[in-house]
Amino acid sequence: MTSLLTLDQIIGHASVLAHLKRAMADQHPGHAHLFFGPPGVGKATVAAAFVQALFCQKKGAAGDSGCGQCPTCRKVAQGNHGDLVWVTMGEGKTRIGVEQIRQLAGFFALTPMEAPWKVAILDDAASMNEAAANALLKTLEEPPARSLLILVTRQAGKLLPTIRSRCLKTRFSRLAQEDVRRILLSGAAGAELAALEEADLQAVMAAGGGNVGRILAFSQGDWPALRRQFRQEMAILPSVSLGQLVGLAEQWSPPERFAFVVVLLRMWLQERLHATVSQTGTGEGATREGWLKAAFWIEQLLRQAAIVNLNRRLVLEAVFIRLARLQGASC
Repeated sequence: MTSLLTLDQIIGHASVLAHLKRAMADQHPGHAHLFFGPPGVGKATVAAAFVQALFCQKKGAAGDSGCGQCPTCRKVAQGNHGDLVWVTMGEGKTRIGVEQIRQLAGFFALTPMEAPWKVAILDDAASMNEAAANALLKTLEEPPARSLLILVTRQAGKLLPTIRSRCLKTRFSRLAQEDVRRILLSGAAGAELAALEEADLQAVMAAGGGNVGRILAFSQGDWPALRRQFRQEMAILPSVSLGQLVGLAEQWSPPERFAFVVVLLRMWLQERLHATVSQTGTGEGATREGWLKAAFWIEQLLRQAAIVNLNRRLVLEAVFIRLARLQGASC
């Protein structure tokens, strides 16, 4: 981490930021916070900015936000402050392990070296395994003096109830579309995004669902061209051969393209459902029912593919064949 927004520079989440500033002003930041809400809305960014403000050497001159420029703020931004530690899943791991949490207990046992508190940010806290969660609970039951733990997760319900009950809870909501636009256009990719056609920018924002990280990934992945290609292929789907359907599935199945096609499928299906359900007249009930059933089946299949790592090509073959047959194809 080489740069970091201060609390005053963060766009959106006004009530969350006001709450955190009040906690600092009262000199009672608490010993444990739980930041939870949708992915990609800035929970970890706010957590880091909160720590920066707590540690800032010029906090009074900078108000309650932190200056972002003093040596302490720069250390936090660069990730090398001795009184702050980030706990995340190790490379190649799928869980935060018990040994990581035991090391965290040792970190909290030390006296702060420079800052008023020892702080740990536990990112994706719901990914702790059972042993790690139980070890963390022991720390929360008897928190060391001058310690602060910030749990960040999109799945608060997966945490032990006893962990949740010992934290000050801060719910993050989805960002407003205008806030998402401001974040995107003010960031490093702002010029590139500003150069997009308005329809393409709106489409990539809709596809990202308020997740800024996902929107940036899509926008940097030639999203407009992929979106046009997919829509063209869906338009001719009922008239292509079975071999061509299999070819389409193969084309979209590599991991870097599969993430795009899942979003594109969902968006396309939403449009078709909206158009079909809004139809009037007789003889259309079966069409509506068929599209609704297909959409439900496809959504269940895509979710299953994400959970148990199904063969991506076979998943797409099944989806494309179902959609082609729904539109009258005989494949």
